[in-house]
Amino acid sequence: MTSLKKAFSSLLLLLVVCQAAPSFADQPTNFPVYQSVIADINVGLEGTLFAGTIKLENGCLMRIVDYKTRDDNVMNTWQAGDVLEFKSHVIDDALILSAKRLYRPKEETVEPLLIYDVVNSSEATLKIEEVNDNGAFVKLSNNSVWEFSWLNRYSTKHWKAGERVIVDGNGDKNIYSFINLDAPVSKNVSSAQASLIRQ
Repeated sequence: MTSLKKAFSSLLLLLVVCQAAPSFADQPTNFPVYQSVIADINVGLEGTLFAGTIKLENGCLMRIVDYKTRDDNVMNTWQAGDVLEFKSHVIDDALILSAKRLYRPKEETVEPLLIYDVVNSSEATLKIEEVNDNGAFVKLSNNSVWEFSWLNRYSTKHWKAGERVIVDGNGDKNIYSFINLDAPVSKNVSSAQASLIRQ
């Protein structure tokens, strides 16, 4: 009788665990790569500043306005095909993106500060289509759906349909960085991290 009770208890526990475990049937198993790749770059001296424009493969046009770290010789080696990573900063009531090359030589420290060119950028840039559950879920114009943790919802609850975003992730894990290029600067909510739940 004792072994029957133990067997029944084990079966009951197994049923409870199976019921409580979340279903990952809809979750992607191979994560896509989202990268900011330079399509074209045009830099040169403007006065004493090595400035210019960087166009990304996703249609975003960025204008160099200054440098966090400047090295004109290295900046001159940036070219089409280079992959950039961005960080957002609010400086003087404007959204400024600092850019670094991924896969760069170890000694490279150049970091231009960029602004997003709203007028001349392509309409093909990824856009937000829906924001649901107070920023918990965001659907993009490529039909992908993303989930944001409670901490990241401090930013995403302020995001709106139609706003343009840059998404970065190497596909090695389900963690992607978002920069909302149209987020309200006054609230400093341009950055967030998400997990892909539907592609």
